[in-house]
Amino acid sequence: MNRGYVRLWRKSMDAGWIKNHKLWAFWTYCLMKASHKEFDAVIGLQVVHLMPGQFIFGRKKAVEETGLTEREIRTIIALLIKAGNMTIKTTNKFSVISIVNWPIYQGDETENDQQNDQQTTSKRPHTNTGTHEHIKTPGEILLKISELGKRYPDQEIINQTFQAISSTRKSNRIADSVKLSILQSWEQYPVESVMAGIRTYLDKGYGNQGKKESYLLGIIRNVKPEASISGLTRKATGSPLLDDHYRSQGIRII
Repeated sequence: MNRGYVRLWRKSMDAGWIKNHKLWAFWTYCLMKASHKEFDAVIGLQVVHLMPGQFIFGRKKAVEETGLTEREIRTIIALLIKAGNMTIKTTNKFSVISIVNWPIYQGDETENDQQNDQQTTSKRPHTNTGTHEHIKTPGEILLKISELGKRYPDQEIINQTFQAISSTRKSNRIADSVKLSILQSWEQYPVESVMAGIRTYLDKGYGNQGKKESYLLGIIRNVKPEASISGLTRKATGSPLLDDHYRSQGIRII
């Protein structure tokens, strides 16, 4: 039965993981076990809410499914936790393993769209498209969010966009790592195109319709330069900061 797929990063080869067959086997096992979306798992009489990148872990079940011994699994888990690739929360009945940076390294349609678009970035105006693979800690993620957010003249609209995207989740929130992934996916587009796409997304109430960041990215991708800035004049956006930004470029707001 087709149950989807996971992405494997070539960086794992650089780290030498593939040479450690038992480590590689257990790591790919965890990637395949991790959930790609939020859902409620029922364990006995208890409901456990899992986020993307998490899964219910049982050592005996892992032994059966991987062919590794319990001792080998304990050793590998300790190594992966120390390396910052996973965390584990244990109760007296079960454990929940979380893959660190799952939204960045696995992502959903948003990041897949970004990778497809990068094949033709030489034909589009863009800013920094350097790698972000080194970003791991919460502090680094927040710092990068702040840096990328400065690219946009109206932070209030950016916050409204994140709130709208959050409304598409059952938990009504998105992690900082997801915010970072979204901002990274916008980097290759002109600021004016991003802001025009955001305005359409918010005005049409697409977030309330359950349309996620991948839908917004599709809008941004299809914004034509003349649609975001028409000649030397354009209609007021409703955002004083954004209008001031356009005026600073010599555009008359009408």
